[in-house]
Order: sequence, then structure tokens, then C-alpha cells
Amino acid sequence: MKNLCLAASLLLASSSVATAGMTSDLNAAIANMCEKLKACAFEQMGIDASSKQHPTATAINNSVNQACAVIKADFASEATSNTQKRQAIACVSSVTRKTCGELSQPNAKSPKACKGFQSFNRAN
Repeated sequence: MKNLCLAASLLLASSSVATAGMTSDLNAAIANMCEKLKACAFEQMGIDASSKQHPTATAINNSVNQACAVIKADFASEATSNTQKRQAIACVSSVTRKTCGELSQPNAKSPKACKGFQSFNRAN
């Protein structure tokens, strides 16, 4: 879980919202990424994702939901153009396409699509 939290914190990148369509696409991409992070956390902890009553499942959901709220706010506050939003969508989507094993690597390189986003600069 610690590694997945690291992956989630890496996603604290930059972006802001001007048009509803692009904003909606970005929000959907972030939501997909967050669901992937949850699934990976459940997998890593050996918990059935449908087991909502498990205390660890609740903790995972809460942690990922909080991280995703921060990620969404960061993207919303800094992307000022549709070009930046498209880049943010590409970045978030590239994270979503990674396997759980790739996401859990503590020193994994940031996706190339995330180049230029401050939070992803550490591993490039």
C-alpha cells in the first residue's frame, strides 16, 4: 500500500479547467486512474475488492479517495489551456495503463506523457 500511495502522490501534477468538455474528459481520466489505484491496492493487500466491510478496504478507499481529490484539485487549479488539459489527460491515462506491478515500483520512471508536470519530474 505504501508503494501505491507513492504512486498516487506522484500524480500530484499540474493543470486547470476552461471548457466543460475537456474538463469532463480530464475528470473521467482521473476517475479511471483512481479506480485503477484502488484495484491495485486491493490486489497488493490480498483483499477482495467487493469486500467493502473489511477495515483495510475502508482504509484503502479513504486513502485513495483523498489522494484523488488532491490530484483533481491540482489539475483543476493549474491547467489553463486545452493543450495542457490534453497533456494532462495523456499523462493520467498513461498511468492508468500501467500494470499494478509497475505502479508499485518505488523507483519507477515517470511516464513520458507526464514530462513537464512538476510532480513527475523526480524519476525522469
